[in-house]
Amino acid sequence: MDDKTREALQACGGRRVDDSALNAFRTCMKDNGAEVTSFRDVNRDDPAIKKALEKCRPLMPSTS
Repeated sequence: MDDKTREALQACGGRRVDDSALNAFRTCMKDNGAEVTSFRDVNRDDPAIKKALEKCRPLMPSTS
């Protein structure tokens, strides 16, 4: 997990996300035309993001 992701999780109460699940979600997004480098800056109004989220939402990792 990169430092920015770790910092974001700590800011949200220290919850952890499974790295393999996060990577699967990112790969799905990229494969569907929406490469996401930072979830903090995701433009959910972008049609490519919307389309990719529809397909990849089941892979979205949950926090623990």
